[in-house]
Amino acid sequence: MKNGRGTDGRRRRVLPYGQACGRIMNREKILKTISVALFVSMSALIRFNFITEGFIVAMSVLIMGIFIYCYEDLSPMYIAALSGIFSPMFRLILTYVQDGRLQYTLETVLPDMGFFFTYGILYTLIYRFLIDGPKTLRNFTFVIPFCDFFGNVGEMTIRSILAGHSLFTVEILTYLGIIALVRTALVLVVLVAIESYSSFLVRREHDEVYKRLLTQASVVDSEMRLMEKNESDVEEVMKKAYNLYKEAGADPEVPHRFTTQILEIAKNTHEVKADYQNVISVLQEDYLDKIGNQSMLMSEICKLEKANVMNLIRRRGYRASVTVRGQVDFKVHDSFKMMSVVRNLLTNSAEAIGTEQGRIMLTLSAEVREIHDVRGEARALYYRITVYDNGPGIEKEDLDTIFLDGYSTKFNRDTGYIQRGLGLNVVRDYVENVFHGTIAVDSRPGKFTEFTLLIPAKQMEEDSQ
Repeated sequence: MKNGRGTDGRRRRVLPYGQACGRIMNREKILKTISVALFVSMSALIRFNFITEGFIVAMSVLIMGIFIYCYEDLSPMYIAALSGIFSPMFRLILTYVQDGRLQYTLETVLPDMGFFFTYGILYTLIYRFLIDGPKTLRNFTFVIPFCDFFGNVGEMTIRSILAGHSLFTVEILTYLGIIALVRTALVLVVLVAIESYSSFLVRREHDEVYKRLLTQASVVDSEMRLMEKNESDVEEVMKKAYNLYKEAGADPEVPHRFTTQILEIAKNTHEVKADYQNVISVLQEDYLDKIGNQSMLMSEICKLEKANVMNLIRRRGYRASVTVRGQVDFKVHDSFKMMSVVRNLLTNSAEAIGTEQGRIMLTLSAEVREIHDVRGEARALYYRITVYDNGPGIEKEDLDTIFLDGYSTKFNRDTGYIQRGLGLNVVRDYVENVFHGTIAVDSRPGKFTEFTLLIPAKQMEEDSQ
Protein backbone atom coordinates (compact mmCIF):
# COMPACT_ATOMS: atom_id res chain seq x y z
CA MET A 1 0.00 0.00 0.00
CA LYS A 2 1.31 3.41 -0.93
CA ASN A 3 0.74 6.79 0.65
CA GLY A 4 0.31 10.17 -1.00
CA ARG A 5 -0.99 13.65 -0.23
CA GLY A 6 -4.21 15.24 -1.47
CA THR A 7 -4.74 18.83 -2.49
CA ASP A 8 -5.46 19.73 1.16
CA GLY A 9 -2.04 18.46 2.27
CA ARG A 10 -3.41 15.44 4.14
CA ARG A 11 -1.94 12.03 3.55
CA ARG A 12 -4.02 9.66 1.45
CA ARG A 13 -3.87 5.87 1.26
CA VAL A 14 -3.34 4.71 -2.30
CA LEU A 15 -4.35 1.11 -3.00
CA PRO A 16 -2.34 -1.05 -5.35
CA TYR A 17 -3.94 -1.43 -8.80
CA GLY A 18 -4.94 -5.08 -8.31
CA GLN A 19 -6.52 -4.43 -4.91
CA ALA A 20 -8.39 -1.38 -6.21
CA CYS A 21 -9.75 -3.40 -9.15
CA GLY A 22 -10.76 -6.16 -6.72
CA ARG A 23 -12.77 -3.68 -4.63
CA ILE A 24 -14.48 -2.30 -7.73
CA MET A 25 -15.39 -5.82 -8.85
CA ASN A 26 -16.69 -6.70 -5.37
CA ARG A 27 -18.80 -3.53 -5.38
CA GLU A 28 -20.20 -4.43 -8.78
CA LYS A 29 -21.06 -7.95 -7.58
CA ILE A 30 -22.80 -6.59 -4.49
CA LEU A 31 -24.88 -4.16 -6.54
CA LYS A 32 -25.73 -6.88 -9.07
CA THR A 33 -26.71 -9.30 -6.27
CA ILE A 34 -28.97 -6.68 -4.69
CA SER A 35 -30.56 -5.91 -8.06
CA VAL A 36 -31.25 -9.59 -8.70
CA ALA A 37 -32.71 -10.05 -5.23
CA LEU A 38 -34.96 -7.00 -5.68
CA PHE A 39 -36.19 -8.32 -9.02
CA VAL A 40 -36.87 -11.75 -7.50
CA SER A 41 -38.70 -10.15 -4.59
CA MET A 42 -40.90 -7.99 -6.82
CA SER A 43 -41.80 -11.04 -8.88
CA ALA A 44 -43.14 -12.57 -5.66
CA LEU A 45 -46.09 -10.21 -6.02
CA ILE A 46 -47.23 -12.47 -8.89
CA ARG A 47 -48.68 -15.24 -6.71
CA PHE A 48 -51.71 -17.23 -5.65
CA ASN A 49 -52.71 -18.89 -2.36
CA PHE A 50 -52.35 -22.65 -2.14
CA ILE A 51 -52.75 -25.39 0.53
CA THR A 52 -53.18 -23.05 3.53
CA GLU A 53 -53.80 -19.39 4.26
CA GLY A 54 -50.65 -17.34 3.64
CA PHE A 55 -48.84 -20.10 1.78
CA ILE A 56 -48.34 -18.94 -1.81
CA VAL A 57 -46.96 -20.28 -5.03
CA ALA A 58 -44.96 -17.33 -6.39
CA MET A 59 -43.13 -16.54 -9.58
CA SER A 60 -40.16 -15.44 -7.49
CA VAL A 61 -38.90 -19.01 -7.03
CA LEU A 62 -38.92 -19.60 -10.79
CA ILE A 63 -37.17 -16.27 -11.45
CA MET A 64 -34.60 -16.93 -8.73
CA GLY A 65 -33.72 -20.32 -10.21
CA ILE A 66 -33.15 -18.74 -13.62
CA PHE A 67 -30.94 -15.99 -12.21
CA ILE A 68 -28.92 -18.40 -10.07
CA TYR A 69 -28.16 -20.52 -13.13
CA CYS A 70 -27.36 -17.63 -15.46
CA TYR A 71 -25.29 -15.47 -13.10
CA GLU A 72 -22.48 -17.86 -12.26
CA ASP A 73 -20.32 -15.06 -10.83
CA LEU A 74 -22.86 -14.31 -8.06
CA SER A 75 -23.33 -16.26 -4.84
CA PRO A 76 -26.61 -18.25 -4.80
CA MET A 77 -26.57 -18.04 -0.99
CA TYR A 78 -26.49 -14.24 -1.04
CA ILE A 79 -29.21 -14.05 -3.71
CA ALA A 80 -31.48 -16.35 -1.69
CA ALA A 81 -30.73 -14.58 1.60
CA LEU A 82 -31.40 -11.09 0.25
CA SER A 83 -34.53 -12.37 -1.50
CA GLY A 84 -35.59 -13.85 1.86
CA ILE A 85 -35.34 -10.35 3.32
CA PHE A 86 -36.74 -8.22 0.49
CA SER A 87 -39.62 -10.51 -0.50
CA PRO A 88 -41.28 -10.61 2.97
CA MET A 89 -40.67 -6.88 3.26
CA PHE A 90 -42.57 -6.14 0.03
CA ARG A 91 -45.38 -8.52 1.00
CA LEU A 92 -45.48 -7.04 4.52
CA ILE A 93 -46.06 -3.54 3.18
CA LEU A 94 -48.59 -4.65 0.60
CA THR A 95 -50.54 -6.94 2.93
CA TYR A 96 -50.58 -4.42 5.84
CA VAL A 97 -51.89 -1.68 3.54
CA GLN A 98 -54.68 -3.99 2.38
CA ASP A 99 -55.56 -5.62 5.77
CA GLY A 100 -54.31 -3.27 8.49
CA ARG A 101 -53.60 -6.05 11.03
CA LEU A 102 -49.89 -6.04 11.83
CA GLN A 103 -49.72 -9.33 13.78
CA TYR A 104 -51.67 -11.20 11.10
CA THR A 105 -49.48 -9.67 8.41
CA LEU A 106 -46.27 -10.70 10.17
CA GLU A 107 -47.51 -14.27 10.66
CA THR A 108 -48.47 -14.42 6.97
CA VAL A 109 -45.30 -13.13 5.33
CA LEU A 110 -42.40 -13.89 7.68
CA PRO A 111 -42.40 -17.66 6.99
CA ASP A 112 -41.28 -16.74 3.46
CA MET A 113 -37.84 -16.24 4.97
CA GLY A 114 -37.79 -19.92 5.87
CA PHE A 115 -38.21 -20.89 2.22
CA PHE A 116 -35.46 -18.64 0.82
CA PHE A 117 -32.95 -19.36 3.58
CA THR A 118 -33.51 -23.13 3.35
CA TYR A 119 -33.28 -22.99 -0.47
CA GLY A 120 -30.00 -21.02 -0.43
CA ILE A 121 -28.36 -23.13 2.28
CA LEU A 122 -29.26 -26.46 0.66
CA TYR A 123 -28.21 -25.30 -2.81
CA THR A 124 -24.82 -24.13 -1.53
CA LEU A 125 -24.17 -27.27 0.52
CA ILE A 126 -25.12 -29.62 -2.34
CA TYR A 127 -22.80 -27.97 -4.84
CA ARG A 128 -20.01 -27.60 -2.31
CA PHE A 129 -20.00 -31.09 -0.83
CA LEU A 130 -22.08 -33.51 -2.92
CA ILE A 131 -21.57 -32.60 -6.58
CA ASP A 132 -18.06 -33.25 -7.82
CA GLY A 133 -17.74 -30.85 -10.75
CA PRO A 134 -19.01 -27.56 -12.12
CA LYS A 135 -22.64 -26.60 -12.40
CA THR A 136 -24.31 -27.88 -15.56
CA LEU A 137 -27.88 -27.88 -16.80
CA ARG A 138 -28.00 -31.64 -16.14
CA ASN A 139 -27.05 -31.58 -12.45
CA PHE A 140 -28.94 -28.31 -11.96
CA THR A 141 -32.07 -30.18 -13.04
CA PHE A 142 -31.74 -32.51 -10.03
CA VAL A 143 -30.69 -29.88 -7.49
CA ILE A 144 -33.39 -27.23 -7.80
CA PRO A 145 -36.48 -29.47 -7.29
CA PHE A 146 -34.79 -30.81 -4.14
CA CYS A 147 -34.11 -27.27 -2.89
CA ASP A 148 -37.59 -26.12 -3.92
CA PHE A 149 -39.29 -28.99 -2.09
CA PHE A 150 -37.35 -28.61 1.17
CA GLY A 151 -37.61 -24.83 0.95
CA ASN A 152 -41.38 -25.24 1.03
CA VAL A 153 -40.98 -27.73 3.88
CA GLY A 154 -38.98 -25.10 5.80
CA GLU A 155 -41.68 -22.51 5.20
CA MET A 156 -44.47 -24.91 6.21
CA THR A 157 -42.51 -25.80 9.37
CA ILE A 158 -42.49 -22.16 10.47
CA ARG A 159 -46.20 -21.84 9.68
CA SER A 160 -46.89 -24.97 11.75
CA ILE A 161 -45.02 -23.44 14.68
CA LEU A 162 -46.99 -20.18 14.38
CA ALA A 163 -50.28 -22.08 14.01
CA GLY A 164 -49.56 -24.21 17.08
CA HIS A 165 -50.18 -27.50 15.25
CA SER A 166 -48.68 -29.45 12.37
CA LEU A 167 -49.86 -28.52 8.90
CA PHE A 168 -48.15 -31.47 7.28
CA THR A 169 -50.13 -34.29 5.74
CA VAL A 170 -49.31 -36.80 3.04
CA GLU A 171 -51.50 -34.84 0.64
CA ILE A 172 -49.71 -31.56 1.41
CA LEU A 173 -46.26 -33.14 0.97
CA THR A 174 -47.44 -34.55 -2.35
CA TYR A 175 -48.58 -31.09 -3.42
CA LEU A 176 -45.23 -29.64 -2.40
CA GLY A 177 -43.45 -32.24 -4.51
CA ILE A 178 -45.68 -31.52 -7.51
CA ILE A 179 -45.12 -27.76 -7.12
CA ALA A 180 -41.35 -28.29 -7.03
CA LEU A 181 -41.43 -30.45 -10.18
CA VAL A 182 -43.69 -28.03 -12.08
CA ARG A 183 -41.56 -25.01 -11.20
CA THR A 184 -38.43 -26.95 -12.13
CA ALA A 185 -39.95 -27.82 -15.50
CA LEU A 186 -40.78 -24.16 -16.12
CA VAL A 187 -37.26 -23.12 -15.15
CA LEU A 188 -35.76 -25.71 -17.51
CA VAL A 189 -37.98 -24.59 -20.39
CA VAL A 190 -36.79 -21.03 -19.94
CA LEU A 191 -33.13 -22.02 -19.53
CA VAL A 192 -33.17 -24.29 -22.58
CA ALA A 193 -34.73 -21.45 -24.58
CA ILE A 194 -32.06 -19.04 -23.31
CA GLU A 195 -29.21 -21.44 -24.07
CA SER A 196 -30.62 -22.26 -27.51
CA TYR A 197 -30.92 -18.59 -28.38
CA SER A 198 -27.45 -17.88 -26.97
CA SER A 199 -26.02 -20.75 -29.02
CA PHE A 200 -27.77 -19.38 -32.08
CA LEU A 201 -26.25 -15.94 -31.51
CA VAL A 202 -22.81 -17.45 -30.95
CA ARG A 203 -23.08 -19.58 -34.08
CA ARG A 204 -24.25 -16.60 -36.10
CA GLU A 205 -21.38 -14.49 -34.78
CA HIS A 206 -18.91 -17.28 -35.54
CA ASP A 207 -20.39 -17.66 -39.02
CA GLU A 208 -19.99 -13.94 -39.66
CA VAL A 209 -16.41 -13.99 -38.42
CA TYR A 210 -15.64 -17.08 -40.49
CA LYS A 211 -17.19 -15.52 -43.59
CA ARG A 212 -15.10 -12.38 -43.14
CA LEU A 213 -12.04 -14.56 -42.64
CA LEU A 214 -12.78 -16.51 -45.82
CA THR A 215 -13.21 -13.28 -47.76
CA GLN A 216 -9.94 -11.89 -46.44
CA ALA A 217 -8.17 -15.17 -47.22
CA SER A 218 -9.53 -15.09 -50.76
CA VAL A 219 -8.30 -11.51 -51.20
CA VAL A 220 -4.87 -12.48 -49.87
CA ASP A 221 -4.83 -15.49 -52.20
CA SER A 222 -5.53 -13.21 -55.18
CA GLU A 223 -2.87 -10.74 -54.12
CA MET A 224 -0.40 -13.60 -53.77
CA ARG A 225 -1.16 -14.57 -57.34
CA LEU A 226 -0.24 -11.05 -58.39
CA MET A 227 2.87 -11.09 -56.21
CA GLU A 228 4.01 -14.36 -57.77
CA LYS A 229 3.58 -12.79 -61.21
CA ASN A 230 5.51 -9.72 -60.08
CA GLU A 231 8.19 -11.98 -58.65
CA SER A 232 8.73 -13.43 -62.13
CA ASP A 233 8.88 -9.92 -63.58
CA VAL A 234 11.39 -8.87 -60.93
CA GLU A 235 13.53 -11.92 -61.69
CA GLU A 236 13.48 -11.02 -65.38
CA VAL A 237 14.60 -7.48 -64.57
CA MET A 238 17.39 -8.87 -62.39
CA LYS A 239 18.63 -11.13 -65.18
CA LYS A 240 18.61 -8.32 -67.72
CA ALA A 241 20.48 -6.03 -65.32
CA TYR A 242 23.10 -8.68 -64.64
CA ASN A 243 23.55 -9.47 -68.35
CA LEU A 244 23.89 -5.76 -69.02
CA TYR A 245 26.52 -5.58 -66.27
CA LYS A 246 28.56 -8.35 -67.92
CA GLU A 247 28.30 -6.70 -71.35
CA ALA A 248 29.22 -3.32 -69.94
CA GLY A 249 32.15 -4.82 -68.04
CA ALA A 250 33.50 -6.38 -71.23
CA ASP A 251 33.34 -3.04 -73.06
CA PRO A 252 36.38 -0.88 -72.20
CA GLU A 253 34.58 2.26 -73.37
CA VAL A 254 31.89 1.99 -70.67
CA PRO A 255 32.94 3.92 -67.54
CA HIS A 256 33.55 1.82 -64.45
CA ARG A 257 31.02 3.79 -62.41
CA PHE A 258 28.29 2.75 -64.87
CA THR A 259 29.07 -0.93 -64.51
CA THR A 260 29.09 -0.51 -60.72
CA GLN A 261 25.65 1.12 -60.78
CA ILE A 262 24.28 -1.62 -63.04
CA LEU A 263 25.59 -4.25 -60.62
CA GLU A 264 23.93 -2.39 -57.71
CA ILE A 265 20.65 -2.41 -59.63
CA ALA A 266 20.95 -6.18 -60.13
CA LYS A 267 21.73 -6.69 -56.43
CA ASN A 268 18.83 -4.48 -55.26
CA THR A 269 16.48 -6.25 -57.63
CA HIS A 270 17.60 -9.58 -56.20
CA GLU A 271 16.83 -8.31 -52.69
CA VAL A 272 13.36 -7.21 -53.83
CA LYS A 273 12.78 -10.71 -55.20
CA ALA A 274 13.92 -12.23 -51.90
CA ASP A 275 11.50 -9.97 -50.00
CA TYR A 276 8.67 -11.07 -52.29
CA GLN A 277 9.53 -14.70 -51.62
CA ASN A 278 9.56 -14.14 -47.85
CA VAL A 279 6.20 -12.37 -47.88
CA ILE A 280 4.62 -15.07 -50.06
CA SER A 281 6.03 -17.80 -47.83
CA VAL A 282 4.75 -16.19 -44.64
CA LEU A 283 1.28 -15.56 -46.07
CA GLN A 284 1.02 -19.09 -47.40
CA GLU A 285 2.36 -20.98 -44.39
CA ASP A 286 1.20 -18.80 -41.50
CA TYR A 287 -2.14 -17.63 -42.89
CA LEU A 288 -3.67 -19.51 -45.83
CA ASP A 289 -2.47 -22.98 -44.82
CA LYS A 290 -3.90 -22.54 -41.32
CA ILE A 291 -7.29 -21.41 -42.61
CA GLY A 292 -7.42 -24.18 -45.17
CA ASN A 293 -8.68 -23.79 -48.71
CA GLN A 294 -11.51 -26.27 -48.29
CA SER A 295 -14.17 -27.18 -50.82
CA MET A 296 -17.35 -25.12 -50.75
CA LEU A 297 -20.67 -25.36 -52.51
CA MET A 298 -21.02 -22.84 -55.29
CA SER A 299 -24.30 -21.68 -53.78
CA GLU A 300 -22.46 -20.83 -50.53
CA ILE A 301 -19.80 -18.90 -52.45
CA CYS A 302 -22.46 -16.92 -54.31
CA LYS A 303 -24.34 -16.19 -51.09
CA LEU A 304 -21.17 -15.02 -49.36
CA GLU A 305 -20.03 -12.82 -52.23
CA LYS A 306 -23.50 -11.37 -52.67
CA ALA A 307 -23.37 -10.26 -49.02
CA ASN A 308 -19.90 -8.77 -49.59
CA VAL A 309 -20.92 -6.78 -52.66
CA MET A 310 -24.12 -5.61 -50.92
CA ASN A 311 -21.97 -4.24 -48.09
CA LEU A 312 -19.84 -2.44 -50.70
CA ILE A 313 -22.97 -1.04 -52.38
CA ARG A 314 -24.33 0.30 -49.09
CA ARG A 315 -20.95 1.66 -48.00
CA ARG A 316 -20.38 3.58 -51.25
CA GLY A 317 -23.95 4.72 -51.73
CA TYR A 318 -24.55 2.70 -54.90
CA ARG A 319 -28.09 1.81 -55.93
CA ALA A 320 -27.69 -1.60 -57.54
CA SER A 321 -29.71 -4.66 -56.51
CA VAL A 322 -28.17 -8.15 -56.62
CA THR A 323 -30.05 -11.36 -57.44
CA VAL A 324 -28.66 -14.91 -57.41
CA ARG A 325 -30.40 -17.68 -59.32
CA GLY A 326 -29.14 -21.24 -59.10
CA GLN A 327 -30.45 -23.98 -61.34
CA VAL A 328 -27.59 -26.25 -60.30
CA ASP A 329 -25.16 -26.56 -57.40
CA PHE A 330 -21.70 -28.07 -57.23
CA LYS A 331 -18.64 -28.16 -55.04
CA VAL A 332 -15.62 -26.04 -55.88
CA HIS A 333 -12.27 -27.58 -54.98
CA ASP A 334 -10.44 -24.22 -54.87
CA SER A 335 -12.95 -22.02 -53.08
CA PHE A 336 -10.64 -19.01 -52.53
CA LYS A 337 -10.06 -18.54 -56.25
CA MET A 338 -13.70 -19.01 -57.17
CA MET A 339 -14.65 -16.49 -54.49
CA SER A 340 -12.21 -14.05 -56.09
CA VAL A 341 -13.73 -14.67 -59.54
CA VAL A 342 -17.30 -14.08 -58.35
CA ARG A 343 -16.34 -11.11 -56.17
CA ASN A 344 -14.48 -9.32 -58.97
CA LEU A 345 -17.30 -9.79 -61.45
CA LEU A 346 -19.96 -8.59 -59.00
CA THR A 347 -17.81 -5.68 -57.86
CA ASN A 348 -17.12 -4.59 -61.45
CA SER A 349 -20.85 -4.59 -62.16
CA ALA A 350 -21.64 -2.62 -58.99
CA GLU A 351 -18.95 -0.03 -59.74
CA ALA A 352 -20.11 0.27 -63.35
CA ILE A 353 -23.70 0.98 -62.24
CA GLY A 354 -22.56 3.32 -59.48
CA THR A 355 -25.18 5.69 -58.09
CA GLU A 356 -27.56 5.05 -60.97
CA GLN A 357 -30.44 2.67 -60.45
CA GLY A 358 -29.51 -0.78 -61.74
CA ARG A 359 -29.59 -4.50 -61.18
CA ILE A 360 -27.05 -7.31 -61.14
CA MET A 361 -27.95 -10.93 -61.74
CA LEU A 362 -25.74 -13.94 -61.04
CA THR A 363 -26.99 -17.21 -62.57
CA LEU A 364 -25.74 -20.78 -62.20
CA SER A 365 -26.71 -23.42 -64.73
CA ALA A 366 -25.37 -26.52 -66.49
CA GLU A 367 -25.19 -27.64 -70.09
CA VAL A 368 -23.91 -30.60 -72.07
CA ARG A 369 -21.54 -29.84 -74.93
CA GLU A 370 -20.06 -31.80 -77.76
CA ILE A 371 -16.26 -31.99 -77.58
CA HIS A 372 -13.69 -33.30 -80.03
CA ASP A 373 -10.49 -34.98 -78.93
CA VAL A 374 -8.16 -37.75 -80.12
CA ARG A 375 -10.81 -40.31 -79.22
CA GLY A 376 -13.39 -38.63 -81.43
CA GLU A 377 -16.58 -36.86 -80.47
CA ALA A 378 -17.88 -37.00 -76.93
CA ARG A 379 -20.28 -35.17 -74.66
CA ALA A 380 -19.17 -33.34 -71.53
CA LEU A 381 -20.96 -31.49 -68.75
CA TYR A 382 -20.10 -27.82 -68.20
CA TYR A 383 -21.14 -25.42 -65.49
CA ARG A 384 -22.21 -21.99 -66.72
CA ILE A 385 -21.76 -18.93 -64.51
CA THR A 386 -23.15 -15.66 -65.83
CA VAL A 387 -23.01 -12.20 -64.30
CA TYR A 388 -25.35 -9.70 -65.95
CA ASP A 389 -25.83 -6.01 -65.20
CA ASN A 390 -27.82 -3.27 -66.92
CA GLY A 391 -25.09 -0.70 -66.40
CA PRO A 392 -23.46 1.62 -68.96
CA GLY A 393 -21.90 -1.27 -70.89
CA ILE A 394 -18.48 -1.48 -72.59
CA GLU A 395 -17.54 0.04 -75.93
CA LYS A 396 -17.01 -2.48 -78.73
CA GLU A 397 -13.38 -1.48 -79.29
CA ASP A 398 -12.65 -2.13 -75.61
CA LEU A 399 -14.03 -5.68 -75.46
CA ASP A 400 -10.79 -7.24 -76.68
CA THR A 401 -8.65 -5.42 -74.11
CA ILE A 402 -10.65 -5.49 -70.87
CA PHE A 403 -8.81 -8.60 -69.64
CA LEU A 404 -5.36 -7.10 -70.14
CA ASP A 405 -3.23 -6.35 -67.11
CA GLY A 406 -3.75 -2.74 -66.09
CA TYR A 407 -6.78 -2.04 -68.28
CA SER A 408 -9.67 -0.20 -66.66
CA THR A 409 -12.82 1.58 -67.78
CA LYS A 410 -13.05 3.29 -64.36
CA PHE A 411 -11.48 6.59 -65.35
CA ASN A 412 -12.35 9.84 -63.56
CA ARG A 413 -12.09 12.69 -66.07
CA ASP A 414 -12.17 15.32 -63.31
CA THR A 415 -9.33 13.95 -61.17
CA GLY A 416 -7.44 11.88 -63.72
CA TYR A 417 -7.60 8.89 -61.36
CA ILE A 418 -7.77 5.47 -63.03
CA GLN A 419 -8.25 2.18 -61.20
CA ARG A 420 -5.58 -0.42 -61.93
CA GLY A 421 -8.04 -2.88 -63.44
CA LEU A 422 -6.45 -6.01 -61.95
CA GLY A 423 -9.81 -7.68 -61.30
CA LEU A 424 -10.70 -8.96 -64.76
CA ASN A 425 -7.13 -10.00 -65.44
CA VAL A 426 -7.20 -12.16 -62.30
CA VAL A 427 -10.63 -13.52 -63.26
CA ARG A 428 -9.41 -14.70 -66.66
CA ASP A 429 -6.23 -16.11 -65.13
CA TYR A 430 -8.19 -18.21 -62.62
CA VAL A 431 -10.89 -19.32 -65.06
CA GLU A 432 -8.44 -20.44 -67.74
CA ASN A 433 -5.44 -21.67 -65.73
CA VAL A 434 -6.99 -22.93 -62.49
CA PHE A 435 -10.44 -24.15 -63.55
CA HIS A 436 -9.50 -24.83 -67.21
CA GLY A 437 -12.60 -23.05 -68.46
CA THR A 438 -13.41 -20.13 -70.73
CA ILE A 439 -14.70 -16.62 -70.16
CA ALA A 440 -16.52 -14.42 -72.66
CA VAL A 441 -18.15 -11.01 -72.48
CA ASP A 442 -21.08 -9.53 -74.34
CA SER A 443 -22.00 -5.89 -73.96
CA ARG A 444 -24.12 -3.16 -75.48
CA PRO A 445 -23.17 0.42 -74.59
CA GLY A 446 -25.93 2.01 -72.54
CA LYS A 447 -27.82 -1.27 -72.15
CA PHE A 448 -26.04 -4.20 -70.47
CA THR A 449 -22.88 -6.22 -69.88
CA GLU A 450 -22.80 -9.99 -69.41
CA PHE A 451 -19.82 -12.17 -68.49
CA THR A 452 -20.19 -15.89 -69.19
CA LEU A 453 -17.94 -18.54 -67.65
CA LEU A 454 -17.94 -22.16 -68.83
CA ILE A 455 -16.11 -24.57 -66.53
CA PRO A 456 -15.80 -28.33 -67.12
CA ALA A 457 -17.62 -30.27 -64.43
CA LYS A 458 -14.69 -32.67 -64.18
CA GLN A 459 -12.65 -29.81 -62.69
CA MET A 460 -14.96 -29.80 -59.68
CA GLU A 461 -15.60 -32.31 -56.93
CA GLU A 462 -16.82 -35.77 -57.91
CA ASP A 463 -19.91 -35.41 -55.72
CA SER A 464 -21.19 -32.36 -57.59
CA GLN A 465 -24.96 -32.30 -58.02
